[in-house]
Amino acid sequence: MLQHNRWNSLPDDIIAKIIADLKFPRGATVTITTTDFNIKLLIPVEYNISKFWNILDNLFTLFTTPSMNTFSIELARSLYLEPCVKPILDSWARRLRDCNIQHMAMLGYSKIVDRVCPRSVFQINSLVSLHLSSLFFVKDYDWFVSHPIILPNLEKLSLGSVDYGFLGRILSSCPSLVYLCFSLYVKPISVSISSKSLKRLRTTLDMSSVLEDIDVVIDAPILENFSFIANSLFVSMRTFDSIFNLFNSPTKIIFPNLTNLSLFEINSFELLMATLKQQMLHCPNLKVLVLHFSTEYDIVWDTKAIFVLVEHVKHLKLIMGTVRIDQQTLNFVTWLLTSAPVLKKLVISGRGTRPSDDSLTKFRKTLLECAENTSRCQIKFLGGYKLE
Repeated sequence: MLQHNRWNSLPDDIIAKIIADLKFPRGATVTITTTDFNIKLLIPVEYNISKFWNILDNLFTLFTTPSMNTFSIELARSLYLEPCVKPILDSWARRLRDCNIQHMAMLGYSKIVDRVCPRSVFQINSLVSLHLSSLFFVKDYDWFVSHPIILPNLEKLSLGSVDYGFLGRILSSCPSLVYLCFSLYVKPISVSISSKSLKRLRTTLDMSSVLEDIDVVIDAPILENFSFIANSLFVSMRTFDSIFNLFNSPTKIIFPNLTNLSLFEINSFELLMATLKQQMLHCPNLKVLVLHFSTEYDIVWDTKAIFVLVEHVKHLKLIMGTVRIDQQTLNFVTWLLTSAPVLKKLVISGRGTRPSDDSLTKFRKTLLECAENTSRCQIKFLGGYKLE
């Protein structure tokens, strides 16, 4: 132990000289303590990438201690493309497993999924949190069938991209999981998420070419915070019906512990308003509701779909893809104000060109008067709805 920690007693200038002798590239941020190892470099290196990883491997070998608790690496996408990368990261994961590391993040951002996550990462039984960005695409489902996932203490898991076949496997191997964030870039007919410990869920379905309904089933009875993003997805509200019907009962109590709900990429005011008025869904403890309206995608909302009731909501946020000053928008927001009797705060935010002061002033005045006459909640205007 003392031998591994001997470098910690060295003066900063000596440590800086050691790193300089390794010829680590400029632009990198390196943070190393007896418990933390963090490296960040978001620009490509000017020399051979294999040489860069050899330097990085030497740095890791030199400064890793048995008391290491947190490991984080965030590099430019091009730095992950060498064949040597996966074996090196795999060997690091095995060494960090011996250190009983608790927090790990392996990051690198790209829309192109072309890397496979080192398998040893999923056999670190001391891990409490794990964050893998989209460059570490988890798709080795066949391997994981015959090799165990050992993550009994994992509480927080964030996967930038995951094959659906792997998702159920990892959920069944994480009995302590409280927070889950993932994106699906595949085309399953149905999506099932089952976890008795899960409290926070954030999911993105990014399947732009899918033109059919997808059944989404969530078995998470103590779920408290749920964010659903249908990114570039043509989806009918039958998908949402399958989500919210899971715990349906004669009293229509669905997600009884849910306090925060966020729905993104909504595209139709008229059909959404008709759906809300059906008042078919009850979340008795829902306190925070976020609705993000987008104009980029065509998402069809079935008028027979179930939607969350706003009667218990205290904080409501409407995020508009563009600033909308029209009667339809006004009718929608005023209906929400009259339908939310305990609402304390409404935030309405819009991006894009701000309308004329006269039309904006009239719009704001109408909403403020409505709030005064009904819910008496506070209204905050942001973005294009904010008067300069």
